[in-house]
Amino acid sequence: MTVKFLGHGLASENKYNVGKQIVASLADNKYNSFNGFVAFAAISGVMTILKNLRLASKNYSQLRFFIGVDNMGTSKEALELLLKENIETYVFHDKRDYITYHPKIYLFEGPISTRIIIGSSNLTNSGIKTNIEASVQIDFKTKTDTQGEKLLSEIKTNFSELLNLNSDRLSRLTSELIEKLVSDNLIYSQKKLENSTKETNNNDGENPFQNELLTIPEFDINSGFEQITSESKLRKINFTKREYEIFDEFIERYIIYIKTKDPSGVVSNHTDDRELYNWYRRMTDYFKNDELPEEIFERLLDVDFPFGEGKERRRLMTWNNNFEHLKKFKEIVDPFGKFTHVPQFKDSNNKYYKLGTWCATQKQRRKGNYPPEWTDYEETKMNSINFLWDSSNIGSRPKDDEWLENLSALENYYIESVHYKSVPPQTTKVGKWLNDQITLKLKGSRGKIRKFLSPIREEMLGDLLLRNGVEWEWEKQKHRESVEETLKNWQELQHIESQPTNKNITKTEKELIKSYREKVTQLRHRSKKWHNEKNKWKLEILDKVGFPYPKPNETNKNR
Repeated sequence: MTVKFLGHGLASENKYNVGKQIVASLADNKYNSFNGFVAFAAISGVMTILKNLRLASKNYSQLRFFIGVDNMGTSKEALELLLKENIETYVFHDKRDYITYHPKIYLFEGPISTRIIIGSSNLTNSGIKTNIEASVQIDFKTKTDTQGEKLLSEIKTNFSELLNLNSDRLSRLTSELIEKLVSDNLIYSQKKLENSTKETNNNDGENPFQNELLTIPEFDINSGFEQITSESKLRKINFTKREYEIFDEFIERYIIYIKTKDPSGVVSNHTDDRELYNWYRRMTDYFKNDELPEEIFERLLDVDFPFGEGKERRRLMTWNNNFEHLKKFKEIVDPFGKFTHVPQFKDSNNKYYKLGTWCATQKQRRKGNYPPEWTDYEETKMNSINFLWDSSNIGSRPKDDEWLENLSALENYYIESVHYKSVPPQTTKVGKWLNDQITLKLKGSRGKIRKFLSPIREEMLGDLLLRNGVEWEWEKQKHRESVEETLKNWQELQHIESQPTNKNITKTEKELIKSYREKVTQLRHRSKKWHNEKNKWKLEILDKVGFPYPKPNETNKNR
């Protein structure tokens, strides 16, 4: 959940205000439902957002206003314009004394994101732009943000009579209703003059009624909702004749750079072509200072020049590259699973270590704990592969998710160096899991249809075991290494016995030689039982170094 303060009227320029946010939200395709609760409406307010209301009426499944008429705060012309534009509008009026319908709430809902604007701004030009007003904007992820969903539910519960259209104080806007409101002296007329933008000043329902004329300013939605003048003004163009002369050469070099160096279109400060970098910076500065000639601007647009958004474009390209790695991981590890999940591996040597770390970072960004701000584009992409944001929300864990978590637990076991060339005890969860995986690899599962460990799991687990000195045939490995170690002792004994007798041998050396001889004797004794198909590989190790062990006929003679 993110919360922004929306204020205007005191500062000459506001990064955020209610007017800007309403028009931006109406044009945003991540929302498909709107409900607006306002005490008062004037034609100035409706006209200010009319372009985007028309756009939303085509794209939204629901677009509704619930407008009050107390204190003569709403104008006849505002209601007539809403009716003319086929905007679903309801008028709320409570006839009880000293009861005023006074909310200012704008609800934007979508399948991924929800936005709530609540504060002091009515649907009037002064309310959303020029008055000293204060509101807050609350954004959260639909269905997954507990606090946000609780707030939305409380608002909808409070206004349920209106939203469900079952209040006897609510009337659907019609031309007949407008005439009745006029005759009942509940709304006022702004007496719009012909086709000009002059109208009588509305009182916003709370200020003394005035008859002065005011001019509704134009608003350029794309420039950030700042007021602009309609008079044309000359621009100072500093784009020199020399820039025109070299433009064709540099645009060709720039196209080659995009194709061969960086498809994002951002020319790096580290590039060897310093002339191209300087040209790129000049074009960017011309654009920022509004000094690019129209024909030059059009040609730069044709090659997708990143005006002011190069860093974000490069970031998204990197993000998309990681997303493709995530999709490939899903296709390899669990192509038929319901969810996509990569654990955060602790071992940096794991081939999916970076991917797991990236996924963990995305979770934190989505919660607002890590920059940059999470975007709806990223949300849509991740949801398209059913990315598992929180396994606690799905009941039982997916089998592949659980397998990867066990692999991660085994990584944690091997972080301690004392565990090199060992396996966890089977009395532990991860030890039992590892034994099951080794069995699947070597023997397969029990049952009529024998199943073996999948190739990708064999690769991932095998790589981890190999890096920690463990082979798939762990029991065989222990026997082999034990035999090989005893053979080294035997060879050392051979060397000692081939030397002249050393009368100055120490007690420690004597004990070491004694332990060597005991181990060699035990090896000879054990080898008597190895004359079979199952254990003949052990005898092959003995034969390789020429170790003298009892042959079958010798074994029988000793019985």
